Amino acid sequence: MQFDRIGNHMAAAVEYSGHAFSAVRGCSGHLHFDSMIRNSKKINSPLKMVAASKYLPKVSPSHPRGDDAHFIAADEQFIGVSDGVGGWRKHGIDGGEYARRFMINSLIALIHKIPNNNNNGWHAKSPKRVLEEAYVKTTTQGSSTACIISFSGEDNMLRAANVGDSGFMVIRNGAVLYRSPIQQRSSNNCPYQLGTTKDDPSVAEEIELRVEKGDLVILGTDGLFDNMFEREMLDILERGAMLGDDLVKQCSDVAKIAHSNSLDRLRDTPYSIASRRAGKRHKGGKIDDITVIIARIE
Repeated sequence: MQFDRIGNHMAAAVEYSGHAFSAVRGCSGHLHFDSMIRNSKKINSPLKMVAASKYLPKVSPSHPRGDDAHFIAADEQFIGVSDGVGGWRKHGIDGGEYARRFMINSLIALIHKIPNNNNNGWHAKSPKRVLEEAYVKTTTQGSSTACIISFSGEDNMLRAANVGDSGFMVIRNGAVLYRSPIQQRSSNNCPYQLGTTKDDPSVAEEIELRVEKGDLVILGTDGLFDNMFEREMLDILERGAMLGDDLVKQCSDVAKIAHSNSLDRLRDTPYSIASRRAGKRHKGGKIDDITVIIARIE
């Protein structure tokens, strides 16, 4: 199963309770995310963030939607990913359901804006504030990582709040300008997580970066970053730029290579290297759900 259609359809479908939302279209009781957002009618600033996505759930007949969820909100200039912790399944709990609910509640938090004191406008919420509100509203059992990013054309600032081992990179002129740190406990593959755990949004790493026209943001779950080195992603983006590929094609190419690497039992991957450093014997990739969002500042 894979989701990457262009237009008014979806990148990852999650159950939804009934609110309309800017870059989101509802269908048959489900929430569908546009995989390519070309224009934002409300954004009048010189620069905006344009995003596309690709989701490849790992093959599981009993769990076809996987554990990842994500959203793209064009008018609000927000993107986000979450990765449900699959370990809950041994307790009869669907970790993916928590991730999906968390993304839904993140969208709802964006709908409810903060009025200015003079009552003639609205304050934009920070990613951390959205994270906090979604955390309070998500009462489903389970837990997930989460990374939420916003862009403001007023000051050209990219802002993010990240919990766990999902994360993002900012690329400028073919080189990595910034990569978010992984929040992980000492044991390998035990990330910080929100939900039915001891962690809460106070552990979130908050990031602010000034970005420029042409900068790229790659946001993804650990299924991406565990299976691809930075150089592999940069090569795909460079080749795509030379060929004139749009963001949807570039997302698809990145996700497909990550998926191929995850199934390769011999190649070195970021996950296999980290495992060996932690004293574990592991070769090859890590089979996992893979979510890729690529955003361009333009």
